[in-house]
Amino acid sequence: MNISQLTSQSTNKRTGLLLVCAAASVWGLIWVPMRYVESLGISALWVVVIFQTLPFIALFPFCRKSLLSNRQDWVVYLAAGGAMGIGFALYSLGLVVGSVTKTTVLFYLTPIWSTLLGSIYLAERLNRARWIAISMGLIGCILIMKMNVFDMQFSKSDFLGLLSGLSWSVGSIIIGKYPNANVMNITLFQYAVGGLIAAIAAVFLGLPIAYMGVLASALPIAFVASVCIFLPSVLIIFRVNQYVSPGLVGIVMLSEVIVAAASSALFLGEYLDYWQWVGFVAIITTGAYIGIMSSNMATD
Repeated sequence: MNISQLTSQSTNKRTGLLLVCAAASVWGLIWVPMRYVESLGISALWVVVIFQTLPFIALFPFCRKSLLSNRQDWVVYLAAGGAMGIGFALYSLGLVVGSVTKTTVLFYLTPIWSTLLGSIYLAERLNRARWIAISMGLIGCILIMKMNVFDMQFSKSDFLGLLSGLSWSVGSIIIGKYPNANVMNITLFQYAVGGLIAAIAAVFLGLPIAYMGVLASALPIAFVASVCIFLPSVLIIFRVNQYVSPGLVGIVMLSEVIVAAASSALFLGEYLDYWQWVGFVAIITTGAYIGIMSSNMATD
């Protein structure tokens, strides 16, 4: 069974959200191979370029024929994939030049933007259950990231996290608006735009490109991680986004935060305090709540 069959519109929405949860959880581990590649002597932003470029190269042969035969959909591909690519690039740049904590939390305001935009462009019905889920998930994210909301000082770089979430939300709404658009082509454009913006940012910041010997050592692990592991998770999330509310998808994607925090604690020996565990429970409870209430939420 391929990804298209696994995530077809006939798939139960609750099952689709479970697939998103699993796929986003994989994203929570992306820092491991990216940090390994960085440790070889490649600057963080060029690592982002590599992890965007390799999936693009791998996808292109499978998308070329479809792209040529569906030129009328290029605007949709560019709008959706471009918005997602911009969102990912801004998020990655925020993690490099700004606060990791604030960038992550500001990005995960995504469910709010997606819910509001979904009510306008997808005619979704807003209800109390959705806002309860958003609130629980956001509180869990704040606790896990240990953000002190009572003593927040924002800098210009923090807008990268905010804008990344807005851009990702716009892309998710466009994907939801066109459920029959080829999700592989959208993903191709996402990687193209994301990689291009990351490369421009790296050049603008004057970050040196690694030597060929270093790249030769880094590319095999980067290929396995970005193409064989993370690319399928992107395809799953984008596909489910076509028939499940983008707002709900954004909430369930908070599983990435749980896995990222847990894996960093496991591999780096970082201590998880009491409030972080409360945040874990809040996000897990949010996921269970969405699963139970999904039949009554806006997209049904």
